[in-house]
Amino acid sequence: MNSDSALTLRDVAQTASDQHGGVRGRALGRLAEQRGLTLSYTTVDKILAGNYLSRPSGKTLEALAVLSGYPIERVYAAADLPMPLASLADQLPPDADLLSADQRRTVIDVVRQFARANREVLALREAAPGVGVVEPGPEQDQTDYSLAARAGSSRKAQERAAWDDDVEAGGGA
Repeated sequence: MNSDSALTLRDVAQTASDQHGGVRGRALGRLAEQRGLTLSYTTVDKILAGNYLSRPSGKTLEALAVLSGYPIERVYAAADLPMPLASLADQLPPDADLLSADQRRTVIDVVRQFARANREVLALREAAPGVGVVEPGPEQDQTDYSLAARAGSSRKAQERAAWDDDVEAGGGA
């Protein structure tokens, strides 16, 4: 790998092979298995050959990270995939267990919608790499919360505010 270029998944797999005496395929898969990891020999062979067209699983990336010695974050970056976050269930407050069945369904439905949207965005990015990607400028580097709270509003928001004021004054619905 050239030090001036970005790390690729193929570079990671090659390093894993080199770190273990040049073994490939089944032998690399067995080494992963001995460490309690999962690495399909066909997957690693395709990656090494440069003709792997699928999205690698987390288990594959973890095995390649361990076998290559690269940090898992770099391996995910080489695969052009986001690092998975901590389990959502582990981050819920203890009171979450007290939600009613309807509330739980609502929370689960919201999570499903976000997950579906993320899958669609990822599929679109894979279908057309670089298209529609806009790097935020100084004016655009804001969180959704700050954008929502920004001074000024749309015409529709102004109409709603006027209607709310009218209702509070006793003149509306």
